[in-house]
Amino acid sequence: MSRLFEIANDFALLFDRLELFDEIEESEMREIAQQAWFDTLEGIEAEFECKAENVAQYIKSLKAEAEDIKAEEQALAARRKAKEKRVKSLTDYLMTCMKQIHRDKIETAKCQLSIRKNAESVQVLDEDGLAMQLAALGRSDLIRVKSPELDKTALKKALQSGETINGAALGHTESLIIK
Repeated sequence: MSRLFEIANDFALLFDRLELFDEIEESEMREIAQQAWFDTLEGIEAEFECKAENVAQYIKSLKAEAEDIKAEEQALAARRKAKEKRVKSLTDYLMTCMKQIHRDKIETAKCQLSIRKNAESVQVLDEDGLAMQLAALGRSDLIRVKSPELDKTALKKALQSGETINGAALGHTESLIIK
């Protein structure tokens, strides 16, 4: 059985031969050749449709599998976040209890606990307020600005209303719909 691209090539070759009918002088021979051409076309189309259906079914199968994997990723991420939250909560609880009894260190046969001072770090209470304050003071060296993000919906509306925007244009793409 041929591959899909081979069938497509056969289809193109068959249409290239369509012009050869004009060269056949005898009408009965031309009619026989035309009938053979149409029969061949019918066979190629049927084979192409069968192959295309098989490829489409495979695509649908891969899509379903990808969706299952995505759902599982989301479920695993939710479980991981819950576990991380629980770890943080229990760690804070244990540290608070150790501080209440003034213990910096506990050693047992199965684990060793110790409270330590971490390296000095910046603690910001109001990030937006501080960023505006630093900008007003001209201290842009202390502010990291994120790259702007395009609002493609608004951009499309502007272009549709006739506005000319360099670097943007309306256009159509194509996609294959498989149901």
